[in-house]
Amino acid sequence: MNLSTVRILIFLLFLTPFGLLAQGKMFPRNFTCYYTSDSITVDGKIDDKAWQNVPWSYNFVDIATATKIPDSLFTRFKMLWDNQYCYVAACLGEPDVWGKLIKRDAIIYRDNDFEVFVDPDGDGLNYYELEINALGTVMDLFMNRPYNKGGKADIAWNFKGLRSAVAVYGTINRTDDIDNRWTVELAIPWSAFNKNRIPSDGDTWRFNFSRVEWHVDVRNGIYRKQKNSATGKNMPEENWVWSPQGVVNMHIPGKWGFVKFVARQAKPITPKFWVWSQAHRNWSTEKWQTMLEKLSEAGITGLLLSADTATLHKITSLANCFGIQVHAWFVTMNNRNSRPGWLSVNEEGKSLAEQKAYVDYYKFMSPGLPAVRDYLKTKMAGLIAVKGLRGIHFDYIRYVDVILPKKLQPKYSLKQKDIMPAFDYGYHPYMRKLYQNKYGIDPLKLADPLHDTSWLDFRLNVLDTTVILLRNQIEKAGLKTSAAVFPTPQMSRRMVRQDWDQWHLDYYFPMAYHNFYGKKYAWLKKVSREDEKAVGEHAKVFCGLFLPALKKGKQLTKAMK
Repeated sequence: MNLSTVRILIFLLFLTPFGLLAQGKMFPRNFTCYYTSDSITVDGKIDDKAWQNVPWSYNFVDIATATKIPDSLFTRFKMLWDNQYCYVAACLGEPDVWGKLIKRDAIIYRDNDFEVFVDPDGDGLNYYELEINALGTVMDLFMNRPYNKGGKADIAWNFKGLRSAVAVYGTINRTDDIDNRWTVELAIPWSAFNKNRIPSDGDTWRFNFSRVEWHVDVRNGIYRKQKNSATGKNMPEENWVWSPQGVVNMHIPGKWGFVKFVARQAKPITPKFWVWSQAHRNWSTEKWQTMLEKLSEAGITGLLLSADTATLHKITSLANCFGIQVHAWFVTMNNRNSRPGWLSVNEEGKSLAEQKAYVDYYKFMSPGLPAVRDYLKTKMAGLIAVKGLRGIHFDYIRYVDVILPKKLQPKYSLKQKDIMPAFDYGYHPYMRKLYQNKYGIDPLKLADPLHDTSWLDFRLNVLDTTVILLRNQIEKAGLKTSAAVFPTPQMSRRMVRQDWDQWHLDYYFPMAYHNFYGKKYAWLKKVSREDEKAVGEHAKVFCGLFLPALKKGKQLTKAMK
């Protein structure tokens, strides 16, 4: 049984286009700004808890035509507010991060920059502009009216008390490498606005956000703006915005978007569609970015990622810019590097250290051993320390398969109509001792240990206790818990000694591989309903499909329906 076969969750491709142009007219965009009671550290990293449930804006588009910008230069923002500040965070993809201007109130758009425009009362007058480059240099100004109505920029005006920061994922002004992105965090004090404006619940302000991007070449190790060969002047910059203006002019406030301030906090976001993925150690950040962009476009916002902590740190931060939650995919009880003394033992007295069960890589640890529990708790602590990780996903959190799915048995020349001693595990000497201390008898001396319900329940409870210990540790850190499990609780108890409906996790991912069991598509609906009933309303169930068996014609569509 090739249980290491790549598994992927069912998902739907929601490539719904959003219309910005209709019958020749361009419509302003809308964004909801939620209230936060959580503190925000303005360090440019956008990894505080407060930001986690806040959706990103749409990706920026061309200012005049609303056409899509290059994938590698993706640009999005999000916002929050409290009684002191309006918070803005932005993520800007950039393979060449550079900046030259370091003086406050320099004309920052002469560098690549990120810009914020605010008109509190939406009358097109008395509005504000803030620009920041990758060096963190700020220009802010006040306009009593737009330039085309005789307005003049008051650059001496400042957002007093502004807090701002930039984080660069790459190296700034270094031309011999490829960068990935730079991120911005701003905390704009309400007290800095004229009339000390603080929005009320339901108030709507006019905002727009812009990005200036210059075309550059590298000459003598320095980024230099490209020149028009005919005129000798700089090539025009790109202007990309949240809400398109229809012309290359940001100073038309009547075309800006609408931001609605609400006094409630953003609701927790639970991804609807997920994917399991192994980390590719040789993938560059650019390769990961391309993959995350595709997942995001397909509507997949949950990534169960198997990776070391260094890779998790890198990918979690990047995935955040695409609105994708990363949960660490952790192979729990099956540990190829386990100490021999930790490995499970079958009814015949054979340890997995000396005799394989089905496949060589099956090295299931005994869940009741204190050393095993300490090992797992240490692993959890390492994963919990990954900043921005949203949860931990247990896999192989069970015993060895007692009975294989019907269609897999011939592969191993087996007919498992009942429990076979060679595949009934959980008989580690420590486990037997625990049972004997409780019931006064060695389980091997039971009349029928293979079918004895007290011995089965005991093994289930030991695994349950281990899971709950880990669950409590993870939840205490504010992370979500989930597990890949067998199709239904009843099947799990019988086939792999897994009592998962007793674990009280946040999410369950039943591996409903219908072809393994010789079932038709209707079985998937039956299984899903049974699982949802088993866990109740306090947990969510996501049905997993085995895609290699759904490649022909409309098989995947039928299975999803």
